[in-house]
Amino acid sequence: MVIGYYLKAWVKTLGLGHYLQYVVMALVFTMSLWAGGVVSSNYVINIVTYAVIYAVTSMIASLAVTVPISEVLRIKRIGGNGAVSNSDKVSVRLPVILLTVLVIGWLLGYYVKPPIPSGYIDSAIVIELLALILVIGLDMGSSINRRFIAHGSLGVIIAFSAMFGSAVDGLLLSYVLGLPPPESLGISMGMGWYSLVGPLLSVKFGPAIGTLAFLANFLREQLTYITVPLFVMGGFRDVALVSIGGATSMDDTLPIYRLYIGETGGFTAFVSGFVITMVLPILLPYILML
Repeated sequence: MVIGYYLKAWVKTLGLGHYLQYVVMALVFTMSLWAGGVVSSNYVINIVTYAVIYAVTSMIASLAVTVPISEVLRIKRIGGNGAVSNSDKVSVRLPVILLTVLVIGWLLGYYVKPPIPSGYIDSAIVIELLALILVIGLDMGSSINRRFIAHGSLGVIIAFSAMFGSAVDGLLLSYVLGLPPPESLGISMGMGWYSLVGPLLSVKFGPAIGTLAFLANFLREQLTYITVPLFVMGGFRDVALVSIGGATSMDDTLPIYRLYIGETGGFTAFVSGFVITMVLPILLPYILML
């Protein structure tokens, strides 16, 4: 990220951020191919059910922690301008592609079972994961500017309150569902960043937990597209809604916040997602070692 900040012109010229989606696709395919080969079809329903539970409860927990903080600090804000430009329109193409890649990889692994040693798959996922983190770091560093640093305090507060809420949710679900705390925390604290947390938990705990983490956080992102407009149209106009999107508020769900909360809310969402995206790759490995 430091390199990206000081060489931002070079990074933007190369357009490294555009390659991020291809690294993510490779990661998702490798992970799902592995999962399809070793996870029994009997577990699929359980995985989907648990994914829905984690997605919904982690969103609720993040919002529940952030709302009181916004009330105490009186940071309730909604921008007046709800219009968005064409460049802000919500893109659904990449999530659909990733879900398709996940299904194809799973089916190939389940029915074809390619004779690839598991050690090779582990190494491939680790290499792809390192490439993902490198590209993200360079791209994030090139996005930092003075306005971001000077006016980002609100987004920082929301980012950490959202992560704390998701952590509490993970601990509670560990007790309710019977999953070990590191696994449950890893899933709930993915903050919607399915392309990171899925492969990371696959390497640490196996493809079943990795797939569960991927789906839970994929659903968190998709549900953000639905819940934020419903909250705002229902009269709940609070910048704490940014906490629902987690890491995705920086990019994928940012247009939703810009559309329904306005320019100020959109900037706050970007900062919050940026902070989570910066902290999560450092924090998660330590959580998984608990």
